[in-house]
Amino acid sequence: MTTSDVRQQLAADVELVAAATDRLSASISELNDGDIAGPSLLPGWSIGHCLTHVARNADGIGNLVTWALTDQWTPMYPSMAARDADIDAGSSRPAVEHRDDIASSAARLDEYLRRLLAAPDEALERLVIFGAPPPTTPPNTPAADLGFARLREVSIHHADLGLADFGYANFDGPFVARTLAFIEARSGAAEVNGPPADVLTWRLGRGTPQSLTDEHGNPPGPPPAW
Repeated sequence: MTTSDVRQQLAADVELVAAATDRLSASISELNDGDIAGPSLLPGWSIGHCLTHVARNADGIGNLVTWALTDQWTPMYPSMAARDADIDAGSSRPAVEHRDDIASSAARLDEYLRRLLAAPDEALERLVIFGAPPPTTPPNTPAADLGFARLREVSIHHADLGLADFGYANFDGPFVARTLAFIEARSGAAEVNGPPADVLTWRLGRGTPQSLTDEHGNPPGPPPAW
């Protein structure tokens, strides 16, 4: 892709993130404190854990945009332990606080991403580190990919809430294709047959839909790590 193509893709991703955030906000608009405390589809995490993670992820990606814009090492999270502690600490807040946090953190990140979109080419091309890997991990993620990274986080964790109006089967075709390509670039393709959205559900480690079969026609085993 040319730099112009990269910039156009980031611009499209910023709008997709906004739409995905709107969908999430609509889904949680009527949740009460009891709902927030209920289990998500992720083992050990309540809905409040998922929502806190989505909010803190926005702030973390904002840190990476700062890194890209300034060329100053600015990690997404201080450490994985600090990330997990923040999620635990925020998980039991009232529903209204979760809604406010999702909205305000998303607004901050939207501003950051639009600053990145307007930045010189070298900022979009600058490598940063997504997540909180070991300190020896070299920068490996182009800043221009941060829009799609945020889209994955919002969309996947929205489905992880286990709410009736949005699940893994609701991922649209372009998101499924792009996310599968991202996973396969990291860990290779897997010999499994079935609808693409179900394949993605499996590759994400979100269960094994009954529609999937391996090359021998049997239910596939655990997905490859990515």
